[in-house]
Amino acid sequence: MILRIICPKCNKDSYSSSVENFKPCPYCGIIFSGKYGADKRKEYRKNKEIPCVCTYKDIQMEATTVNFSNTGIGLKIFGMPSFPLGDILELKLADSPIKAEIKWVTTSHDEAISLTGLKIINGSFNSIEL
Repeated sequence: MILRIICPKCNKDSYSSSVENFKPCPYCGIIFSGKYGADKRKEYRKNKEIPCVCTYKDIQMEATTVNFSNTGIGLKIFGMPSFPLGDILELKLADSPIKAEIKWVTTSHDEAISLTGLKIINGSFNSIEL
């Protein structure tokens, strides 16, 4: 089913099969979703899965990046761990150690994973091919 959605910037109609997906307006170029409005991210996120190990309170867990930017990481962690918002995760991506603050967490009981949004507070992706 194709849905008509209205651009929050230019108020022109565009069409999408999903109101949740973020897509550019064909008229003014703003990226938005019919459900969430304009994209609030100020920088581009690269979608790339990179296997890594994350450590939380001395417990190591297998994880995979979902996407990342210079200031944040989307992370898929296997095993459904529970994290309080604001706590710190340590990641090891290739040879790049990163410390990041937990901004949001959602779990998928069907897949036994946690998806986590992280804000990088120390470290970078210097040695990782983007």
